[in-house]
Amino acid sequence: MTPLFQSRVEEAFFWIAIVVGFVLPFLYFVRWTRKNAASTKTRPGKDVSGLTNLAIIPAAVVAILIGYARIGVLPHWLLYPGLSMFLLGLALTVWAYGTLGRFFSLEVQIQGDHRVVDTGPYRLLRHPGYAGVLFGLIGLGLAVQSWVSVLLLLLVMAAALTYRTRIEEKFLLAELGDEYARCVARTRRVVPFVW
Repeated sequence: MTPLFQSRVEEAFFWIAIVVGFVLPFLYFVRWTRKNAASTKTRPGKDVSGLTNLAIIPAAVVAILIGYARIGVLPHWLLYPGLSMFLLGLALTVWAYGTLGRFFSLEVQIQGDHRVVDTGPYRLLRHPGYAGVLFGLIGLGLAVQSWVSVLLLLLVMAAALTYRTRIEEKFLLAELGDEYARCVARTRRVVPFVW
């Protein structure tokens, strides 16, 4: 059986991409949240960020381990398109949350003067940050060259995103009313033209 990586350089490149893809956005979000939390009043909703992260992070670790175990092997050439998808997906997530500006939070909440953001990636999707995470994690599954990893990540993300977006949307409809209802009518949740 062929190893997951054909050289140490390739493996190092993979792990650098994974660290950059997970750690830098995490640090950005923590810094962003702290910076904006002190300057705004919020009305909290149900906090589900911990549950969502609790699902995603272990699934990503298990997907990588499945790749190393060479279960459900896909062609090696998928490593580089997969890593590209991973990094592009997380870049979309950072762009989406940057577009929200001070309205961004890891928790379900709104600011005192909250409004619907309909610029940048929010022109097409209600949750482009989640679309980026989904795209990135599919890329991770491809990068470890395992259809089992891709399937695992898709199933975990589908469950986590369905749960999280339903809670968020119920809260936003209650708090923002017609403005958010119009957004719901003209955009998809996470996947363009599909869902």
